[in-house]
Amino acid sequence: MSLFDIGVSGLNAAQWGLTTTGQNISNAATPGYTQEKPVYQEASGQYTTSGYLGSGVQTATVARSYSSFLTTQLNAAQSNSSSLNTYYSMLSQLNNLVGDPTTGIGSSMTSYFTSLQSVANSPATTSTRQSLMSSGQSLVNQMTAAAANYSQLRSGVNQSLTSAVTQINNYTNQIATLNGQIAAASAQGQPPNQLLDARDTAVSNLSQLTNVQVNTVNGMYNVSIGTGQPLVSGTTAYQLQAVTSTSDPSELSIAYASPDGSTQTPAQTQYLPDSTFGGGTVGGLLAFRSQSLDPAQAQLGSLATSFAAQLNQQNALGVDLNGNPGTALFSTGSPTIYANSRNTGTAQLDVSIANPTQAPSSNYTLSYNGTNYTLSDSASGASLGTLTADPTTGAVSGTVAGLNISVASGTMKAGDSFNIQPTSGSLAAFSLVTTNPTAIAAASPAVASAGASNAGTANISAATVTAGYSIPTTTLTLTYNSTAQQFTSNLPVTLPSGTTVPAGTAFAYNPAQGLKLSYGTNVSATISGTPANGDTFTIGANKGGSSDGSNALAMANLGTAKSLNGGTDSLTSAYANYVNQIGNETNNLQSSSTSATAVLTQATSAQQSVSGVNLNEEAANLIQYQQLYQANSKVIQTASTLFTTLLGIFN
Repeated sequence: MSLFDIGVSGLNAAQWGLTTTGQNISNAATPGYTQEKPVYQEASGQYTTSGYLGSGVQTATVARSYSSFLTTQLNAAQSNSSSLNTYYSMLSQLNNLVGDPTTGIGSSMTSYFTSLQSVANSPATTSTRQSLMSSGQSLVNQMTAAAANYSQLRSGVNQSLTSAVTQINNYTNQIATLNGQIAAASAQGQPPNQLLDARDTAVSNLSQLTNVQVNTVNGMYNVSIGTGQPLVSGTTAYQLQAVTSTSDPSELSIAYASPDGSTQTPAQTQYLPDSTFGGGTVGGLLAFRSQSLDPAQAQLGSLATSFAAQLNQQNALGVDLNGNPGTALFSTGSPTIYANSRNTGTAQLDVSIANPTQAPSSNYTLSYNGTNYTLSDSASGASLGTLTADPTTGAVSGTVAGLNISVASGTMKAGDSFNIQPTSGSLAAFSLVTTNPTAIAAASPAVASAGASNAGTANISAATVTAGYSIPTTTLTLTYNSTAQQFTSNLPVTLPSGTTVPAGTAFAYNPAQGLKLSYGTNVSATISGTPANGDTFTIGANKGGSSDGSNALAMANLGTAKSLNGGTDSLTSAYANYVNQIGNETNNLQSSSTSATAVLTQATSAQQSVSGVNLNEEAANLIQYQQLYQANSKVIQTASTLFTTLLGIFN
């Protein structure tokens, strides 16, 4: 090896350095580009009796500045950030649709109770009754609009899932193809850096759609999700598809596509549980749907069901303007039941809400494992109870989580399940049963009054009735004896203790405590204050009715009565809490999304500190390799001069 050859090797090395530096500079802004560096090694020496003679330098390879650890961290941060950002974006839309607790449904509900108060104050006035019906229709419009909004959001989730699945398939195809190209190119002995960058970019893009795990086997990426479900294995990509959910036809699930592209039946399709997609856009969409959208619709549907049930029950306890018993004012439909499309049994369920005034606020899944019929919460998966089979008839039924459930016909087989949505359809079905203002049962069927000549300070409350009431044809008359501090009555009465006092029998009265008594069936009133001797009080059937608004007042009071959530919420406060809950969830998710973005920024900085192009560093490299080139040129020039001098000696 001559000095000339050594200089040429140095020139080649400098040329590789300059070329690589130029490549880095030109791709400084290229997404996914990894900084490259030439790797030099001393050329093998030549043995001489004086020792090994140096042979110059050779460029072993051009290596990427790549950290598998930092890249994995970055992909995980991208997946988490993308999931939370997607979830937050969708939840913000829901929060905007729900709006302020004092507007929309909340405002319409308050307006309805205010109109009821007006009817109570002036029960015979047609205009106040018509105004109440208008308020009811406004509330109906708000409820059905909410149902449409939920449907629109669910449709948006479906569209986004379909788009995301298409992108996932594109990236997995790219990775599988690049695996093959990289294997073929690497067989020649040098790493194909451009192909490696393209594959890492595809994995990075894929991680923004779903959380992925990457294992390298023989230089190829095997990509999986969830608990090991494959997306890419060597040069094979497993395609996904967005298909109709087996449990709810209004929603899409993700499943493996048929390898040959043929259409599969639900029984043939390999569905992937939502938990498989723990991150990325897909994970965020599925989490929003299962943890926020579906529960929120069920909660608002529960409130609508309870509202209608409470108003209907109270209206049924009054008499309308024509003197007839009150009828239902609102309708909310029945529970929605979906049989899983993969069921092999023939069962049909019959489901009703045990107490509509306390309607369930979740969706449920009834499943059968061959032994037990188990009801679980669809959002959390928590088991709530089981149904039992009658030992004699074999009929399967039970009341669990406020639902009366029975297998109406057929049988369930092991693995069968049903999706039960008690109130999710209540918003779309919410409607007025009647628009006739005379149907408002503003009057109580029983009326209580104090005698016109009473001299004491005592008074009697409005008469109240409960379901199943019966009013005797004879009016109840109570007469007070101040000497004995006792009342006597012409009909049997029942005291708070449950004791029934026969007609004509005296019973004690304490003016300091007052007394609630009932007669007939489920008819009651309360006397309070101090009566004078001979004062009388009566309770009887309401025969006039048009001037009585006591039942309308009872309906108006339902707006503020603590009847929900264990006596902590009224109908109006429950809606305000519902809105606030979604608002709080949105704020919390915004904080989580912001934190995830900060983590992503840190992970990106850490990865770029190793793999990114630093223009200042590359500028210094340009000078270094330029000087190296010039120095090796000087070596060649020196070798040429020596050779010329040597030739001159012999000439």
